[in-house]
Amino acid sequence: MKPVPILFDADGQAISPENVVKAIQGFPNSYKEATREIIQASPHLDTRGQAFVDCASRILSSFGMTRGGLFHRNGEDHLRLCWKAVGSTLLRINRSVLDSGLSRDRYLLELGEHEREQLISDIWVTTKQLLPFTMGDYSYGLVAASKILFSVLPEIVLPIDNAQWLRVFRTVDLGDVIRQMALDIHEWEAATGRKLNELDSSGRLTTLPSVYNVMAMDARPKQEKESGPGVDSE
Repeated sequence: MKPVPILFDADGQAISPENVVKAIQGFPNSYKEATREIIQASPHLDTRGQAFVDCASRILSSFGMTRGGLFHRNGEDHLRLCWKAVGSTLLRINRSVLDSGLSRDRYLLELGEHEREQLISDIWVTTKQLLPFTMGDYSYGLVAASKILFSVLPEIVLPIDNAQWLRVFRTVDLGDVIRQMALDIHEWEAATGRKLNELDSSGRLTTLPSVYNVMAMDARPKQEKESGPGVDSE
């Protein structure tokens, strides 16, 4: 099955910038504030992993994922295991973003196609390395893994809930999602003449994935929207 349209309607028409702005304004302030904090903090990853733990804890909490499950008790200890598994890779990616000279907020689109494909491959490998630490008795761990990676790579990764995996993107490959997101944003910006990362007037959602997530949440089926965008039980 094909992914559900996110920045375009069923007829292939671009969602108007005004409607994107309305969706951003209607999104919970808790998500927008948590995102602002991790966008500011995530460039400063340290070898001990403290910034990683702080950013991941902030995002998991904002999505309601510390109320139960793997990150309910001893969440920091669990995140430190995640850091041991993927920390060196995250430090390398983080450094490549900062040293690139590209706009961090628009990194996905400014990166060359070959470099973007290599980055997508690295992210998917990192996701699979995280899954043994995010997988639960009744979940595959993709939700937590995507949100943890978003917390430290908010210029690259999309935080994805169960409804989005199953009914919007219809894949289990985070690399496919990032690739689709980059193409979708490129085509939307070409159609509208606007930059997606500049539509949050509050200045909290400044990276392309942080704004795209608002529209990806809005693309969920109606019954899924009613459960709210801030909580995921995985």
